[in-house]
Amino acid sequence: MKIKEISTVLEAAIIAGEQNRDIEIDSACGADLMSDVMAFVKENVVLLTGLINLQVVRTAEMMDIKVIVFVRAKILHRK
Repeated sequence: MKIKEISTVLEAAIIAGEQNRDIEIDSACGADLMSDVMAFVKENVVLLTGLINLQVVRTAEMMDIKVIVFVRAKILHRK
């Protein structure tokens, strides 16, 4: 499924990386413990998490995760 399709299904806004809307995603990983993400993540995955902090972004970068979905009505505020 492409990122733009995931965004539509979840009724989610793309807040960064609009140019990557056509990247294909193969699976999803849901976790609040970033150590679990590092241990179990696969390629071409979307990360679903309730955490809103820099550690999530750093983990995603380190694991080459292209998409983060913040769940439970959490809102990421730009600085």
